[in-house]
Amino acid sequence: MRNLIPTCALIALLLPVAPASMTAQDENLVPNGSFENGDSKKLKAYGQLEDFTTDWFAYTDAPLDWYSTEVKSEKVSVPSNSYGYEDPADGSRYAGFRAHTKSPKLSRTYLQVHLSENLEANQMYCVSFDISLSDLSKYAVNGIGAYFSDRKETQPNTGIVARDPQVKHRADKVMQLTEGWETVCGTVLGTGTEEYMTIGCFNGSKDLEEEKMKKPSGMAGVQQMQAYYYIDNVSVVPIDAKSQCSCSKSSSTAPDLVYGGPTLPSDMEADMVVGRSAVYYAFVKRAFTEDGKATLDRLARILKGHPNWSVEIMGHCDNDEVAEGKINPRFADTGRKRADQVKRYLVSQGVGEGQLSVMGVENADPASTKDSDLARAKNRRVTFRLK
Repeated sequence: MRNLIPTCALIALLLPVAPASMTAQDENLVPNGSFENGDSKKLKAYGQLEDFTTDWFAYTDAPLDWYSTEVKSEKVSVPSNSYGYEDPADGSRYAGFRAHTKSPKLSRTYLQVHLSENLEANQMYCVSFDISLSDLSKYAVNGIGAYFSDRKETQPNTGIVARDPQVKHRADKVMQLTEGWETVCGTVLGTGTEEYMTIGCFNGSKDLEEEKMKKPSGMAGVQQMQAYYYIDNVSVVPIDAKSQCSCSKSSSTAPDLVYGGPTLPSDMEADMVVGRSAVYYAFVKRAFTEDGKATLDRLARILKGHPNWSVEIMGHCDNDEVAEGKINPRFADTGRKRADQVKRYLVSQGVGEGQLSVMGVENADPASTKDSDLARAKNRRVTFRLK
C-alpha cells in the first residue's frame, strides 16, 4: 500500500502517515475516478457515459460506455453485461473503452477528463488505473496508457489518437487479464501545464501487439473482433518518491504454481468424488485451469444425476493472498470469489442453483501449514462438502 509522506516537517511530527486509501480519496486529482457519480436510472445502452455521468468525455467522435449495478439492461449491467462478467474494482460502477477492433463497424474509444487542478511544476505524481479485458473480446493488446495535455483536445473523427502517452505499463505488455483487474501505473513529473488526461490505446499498427484470446469456459455469447476493456479506479496522486508508486504488491510475487492435486479413480463412489474433489489456483487468480474445468465437469455430471443432493462450495486461499487483500481491496475475499465463480460454472453446466451454497473459508482451514511454494499452492483451492 502506498503511503503519502507529508511535505511539511511539522505536520509529519504531529500526524501519522496517511494510508494509500486515504491518499487516493483525499488527494486524487481525477474527479469521479471510479465512475460512481451520475444518474444511471435512464442508462440502457452503450455510448451513454457522457449522457448520465459527470467529468468524463470522449476524445473522438466515438461515444463512451458506462456500466452500473442499478440498471436492468443486460447490455450495460454489472457484474454481467453483453461483453462479459466483471465485478467493479471499486464501488458499484465502471466504464469501458475499445482499445482495438477489426470490425469496420466499431472504433477505438478514448476517455478524457479535466483534472481538478493542474499538475504542479517539478511535483511527481503516481498515475494509475485498473482495467479488465472483457470476456468476449477476441483480442488483447498492448499500448494502453494515459496522455496528459495542457488543454482539452478533440479529434472530429473515430480514428486512432496518435499521441505519446506519458504513462504505460512498464513493459508495455499485452493486457489480457479477464478474471479480476490489473493495474496500469507510472510516474509523471509535472511541468505546471498539464490540465487534462486521456486514457486509451495509443499504439498504431506498427507498434501494436495483439494476442488471440480463448473464450472463457461457461461464458455465454459470441466473441467479438475487438479488445474491449472495463476501466475503474483512476487516480493521479502527488508523491515524493517513485517507490510510493507501485502498480500492485502482487506483481513482486510470482508464485504462479498451480497444484495438480490427486487423481480420483474413475470408479469411485459419487459421494466420495464430491468430498474429495478440489480445484486449484495460481496466486490471487480466480480462473480455474483445464484440470480444474475437468474436475468441475465431472462434478456437474454427478450432481445433475443426484438433484436431491445439496453441496457446499468452500473457497480457500493462502496466507499471502490474505495479506494482499488487506492492502489491495480487489484481492479481498479471494476464497469466496473463487467459490462464487465455481458455482456460476456449475450452474451454467445444468446443476440446479438451489443445490449449491457458497462459503468463503479463506485461510482458516489450510491444507498445509508448511512455508513453501508447494504448500501455499495446495492452500489455493476450492473444495466441496455434501450437506
